[in-house]
Amino acid sequence: MQEDNKTKLKVALKTRITLVIFGLFLSFIFLEMGLRIGGFVLLSIQEYRNRQSIQQKGSYRIMCLGESTTQGQYPPFLEEVLNQRNMGIRFSVIDKGLGGTTTSAILERLNADLDKYHPDMVITMMGINDWGEHIPYETVVTSKGMLFFRSFRTYKLARILWLHIQAKTKEIGLYKPNEDKQYSKEAETFFTGSRAKRDAGFNVSEAILKKAIEKNPKDAGAYLELGRVYRDQNKFSQAEDLFKKALELNPQDVNAYFELVRRSQDQKTFSQAEDLFKKALELHPENYYLYMALGWFYRDRGEFLQVEGILKKAIELYPENYYAYLELGRLYREQGKLSQAEGLFKKGIELHPENVRACITLGWLYREEGKLSLAEDTFKKAIELSPNEDDAYAAISIFYEEMGKSALAKEYADKANLERLRYYNPVKAVNYRKLKDILNKRDIRFVCVQYPMRNIGPLKKIFEDDEKNIIFVDNEKIFKDAIKISGSTAYFKDMVGRDFGHCTEKGNRLLAENIANVILKEVFDK
Repeated sequence: MQEDNKTKLKVALKTRITLVIFGLFLSFIFLEMGLRIGGFVLLSIQEYRNRQSIQQKGSYRIMCLGESTTQGQYPPFLEEVLNQRNMGIRFSVIDKGLGGTTTSAILERLNADLDKYHPDMVITMMGINDWGEHIPYETVVTSKGMLFFRSFRTYKLARILWLHIQAKTKEIGLYKPNEDKQYSKEAETFFTGSRAKRDAGFNVSEAILKKAIEKNPKDAGAYLELGRVYRDQNKFSQAEDLFKKALELNPQDVNAYFELVRRSQDQKTFSQAEDLFKKALELHPENYYLYMALGWFYRDRGEFLQVEGILKKAIELYPENYYAYLELGRLYREQGKLSQAEGLFKKGIELHPENVRACITLGWLYREEGKLSLAEDTFKKAIELSPNEDDAYAAISIFYEEMGKSALAKEYADKANLERLRYYNPVKAVNYRKLKDILNKRDIRFVCVQYPMRNIGPLKKIFEDDEKNIIFVDNEKIFKDAIKISGSTAYFKDMVGRDFGHCTEKGNRLLAENIANVILKEVFDK
């Protein structure tokens, strides 16, 4: 009898456990269905609002954000292509690209641009100018089972809630500055570590530097460093005030001039930036780096005649300045002076043999000169110098594609994509997400465009927990297929991105047509 009771208890316990598991499973299914249905309903409402907006305004406004690969490039072709499709809608494309800009600067101007133009859609193709530390993703998912699990809306909701909890934990003071720290270079700790540590590091750095200023209100260096902390947090107005204070305390501080020039360029107040350069050069006529920066400034403005003399002056002041040789070589290459450009690149690499990007550019220069064997060797040299450099793999992949060696091209393209999926720029990722949040709040459609030749995967990975309301445009296959037929020079004027560059008219038309096709299919069901 006792044994029978034990058996019954075991059966009852198993039944209860089974029912609980089944109940959880059903709850998961219903929650998943609810999230998907809710997402569909919200998307339908947004579509209805967009169509109502078009009827009221008489046109569908699209604002394009990006750098020099956007400014004066594909936007006018996009407007032309869309209006040629006879949709019964007039499309107006607004070009807000700016050469040399960064995602932080784009984000800073975003609300003002949205208030001014009231777009129905925003297109971004940005991030190539976001220099800085690239850190590994915490996990690289390769398991098909895990990828399937991550596709569930329930998982994504749980992950977003967890990230939100983490952020709130930092806000309520879980991370507190260490009062025993010295008020000096220790503030630089925010450049390292995981995302959570970096966010905590901003708070630590701010506290340290504020304490330093409190102890010594005339410490110009502390104002400068605190300004940089705010700049990296996109608090640009506060940063600008601190840079001005640093310059007021130390009028000889070249770095403060640089920061204010950078701010002026981002705000498009170019005459103010030029005045700052002149003042800095008056104080530091022998500072070769000032001439380098002035050269970049004039290049961004398209004043190429001034650039050559300025770069030569930089080399005269400091003949070991490898970067000046590379910049002057780049200028000559753009002017078609290939042999002069080759000599300058060789000199720059001789002074700094570890410069991977210079090797890649020299490889492309050899290809343009028809020196194919040298080009191949130089690309391979770049890979030897830095086996984790995605751009080196991408460059030789394009080279092999042009040579008709498709198997080798695919092998190296896969290696480039793998490296790009392993590492990411945290500033770029954060700015993309902030931009999406702003657009969501304003009910503006977001079209996220990947650069020509590049795989869409790394861009999607930024939003892997929240891809809702984003339209992605993949430009990898159409450009690679086109280059197989006509070569890269038919579609790119240069290769500043190592595996892509500024487009020719033909390239911009191809880019515009692909973006238009995706928009018409995803938004207008055409």
